Amino acid sequence: MKTESTIKPQNYKIEDRENGKVAVYFFTNIQTIEKKQNEQEETSQEKQKMYSYDMYVIEIQKQDNLEERIKNNYDMWLDFVKQKEYDKLAEEIRTKRNKLLEDTDKEMCLDRLNLKMPKELTASNLLAGITEFFEGLANIFNGSMAKYRQELRDITKQKDFPYNVIWPTKEEE
Repeated sequence: MKTESTIKPQNYKIEDRENGKVAVYFFTNIQTIEKKQNEQEETSQEKQKMYSYDMYVIEIQKQDNLEERIKNNYDMWLDFVKQKEYDKLAEEIRTKRNKLLEDTDKEMCLDRLNLKMPKELTASNLLAGITEFFEGLANIFNGSMAKYRQELRDITKQKDFPYNVIWPTKEEE
């Protein structure tokens, strides 16, 4: 998670929690930035030193020599925590995506074709019915709802998935 602060963080911090647990915070990509104290006051050009960084956190059982273990295996711990966050965010995005797909399932059902069975079966009625059927299918499978559903399925292919997902918008047909 991208974070800003006026305090420059160390690489990690361990914080006690309840029930024998600790939260371990990892800070990476630490950059110094300067911001105007008051954007509206153009006469006062005072700038405040800020720090921008990525923060990852994991809650685990308190362990003996935890700080030493993190210090000696920092990269392994960082990779582990990054993967945990990625997996959690990806699961949240997929759950939301699946709900949106489920909400549109009714739009893709064959009963939406509004097909009418002719009372008399003649060759011309049958041909007209088949033509109407395939035109209805084409509208469903090539329409904006099909495009929206495919964009939902492709969310996991976005460049910044799962950190910065651009959700497609549903057109009303």
